[in-house]
Amino acid sequence: MTFPPYHRYTYIVNKKQTLGGIDVGSPRIRGALLNSLIDGSLCSVMIAITDTFGVAAAVRLNAPVMTIALLGSGPLLIGSIGQFFLPLFLNPAATRKRYVVGSVRVQAMFLILAGLTGWLPSPYNGWAYVAAFVLYGSSGNLFAGLWTSWIRDCVPVAVRGRHFAWRNRFFSLVQLSCAILAGAISRNYTSQNAPWLLFTVLFLTGSVFRFGSGQFINRQYDPKPSNLPLRSAVFGFRPSSEFLHYSSSVALLVGATALAGPFFNVWFLRDLKFNYLTYSISSACTILGAISFLPLWGRFVDSLGTSRVLRIAGLMCAFVPVPYLFASSPQAVWLFNFYSGVSWGGFNLANFNYLLYITEKEKSDHYIAVSSAATAVSTFIFSLTGGYLATRLPLLFNWRLQSLFGVSFLLRLIIVVALFRMFKKNKIRVGEGAMERIGNVQAT
Repeated sequence: MTFPPYHRYTYIVNKKQTLGGIDVGSPRIRGALLNSLIDGSLCSVMIAITDTFGVAAAVRLNAPVMTIALLGSGPLLIGSIGQFFLPLFLNPAATRKRYVVGSVRVQAMFLILAGLTGWLPSPYNGWAYVAAFVLYGSSGNLFAGLWTSWIRDCVPVAVRGRHFAWRNRFFSLVQLSCAILAGAISRNYTSQNAPWLLFTVLFLTGSVFRFGSGQFINRQYDPKPSNLPLRSAVFGFRPSSEFLHYSSSVALLVGATALAGPFFNVWFLRDLKFNYLTYSISSACTILGAISFLPLWGRFVDSLGTSRVLRIAGLMCAFVPVPYLFASSPQAVWLFNFYSGVSWGGFNLANFNYLLYITEKEKSDHYIAVSSAATAVSTFIFSLTGGYLATRLPLLFNWRLQSLFGVSFLLRLIIVVALFRMFKKNKIRVGEGAMERIGNVQAT
């Protein structure tokens, strides 16, 4: 269709710039969000592969139990503490794009390295794999705050909640599909008979998708000014007592979860001998539980108040390990993982909204970095403790790891009952942009 010059101009001005059925404003913003959507979709493929097969690869290499505990806590610790001190090393003249794109490419290279470590002689291959995987995760976490501020600046405030809700559900479906597909391809393998070539191909595939996502990030519009964090944010931080109580309470709960969290996957693969399809479905059920109930949790936050939902979801998270003490069939594990996803999805949503409530708006990004660092330190300490106890606790159930699950349950319950009741009562709506900050669902 052709128009005279005037009519063509009128048509372009009046045409809505929509993405996912949501009017996002100007063509430049729509282009930026479209590039970000493609980037996120490609990144979701990588996440599906690493989340599903990261621990499986360590079990395949017979990595020591203590090193498996580092797979989740190591990247979180290095990345979160790095975020806190990051303003000291940033060049104010540089852009967010420069740092984020660079970190994406470094992350993809570390994933290639992780895929090659298995060819080293034993037992060095297990240690080398864990080191490479920790570096892979850390490089992705280090500049997460810069990426978050960048994408938030690209999305109009009026549609931020709706856009990120749609965006996150889209990515979760991509992640679900890829996890199940990878499991189906590797369905004939277990940790006892899987060739390392399988993991090399999987991690190289994830790396290719991550390099691809970096290309689309590089095309994305970066609004000016880029608002890089100032050095004064590090030394001028003065938290309130309420913030300290909140951060320590959440950090202790997540830490008590990390005491046993990495070893659920070890239990599935090593003790229950799940093949990779059964194992992949288990991971998919956790994601499905989170995305299925997220709209309901949002309504609960609106009607019941954030602190009350935080307590309810926290209590649900405390009871997550209990069913695994008494049942171990694949179908039961799928159901329990679904419940885990529901519980942690609600907790993460209420948790971030509560954090926004108790922090000053202009300092919220740095407060989030501090809270993340506290959680990272707690996770690291508890996960190493779990690695130490995993082979030393008395056998109370059918498998020794179940004793660790029981200890984690008791600690979670004590923390929620003793500390969460002191959170301020408040009633606030799901905040603008909260959906994109929910993050990955906590694993069991």
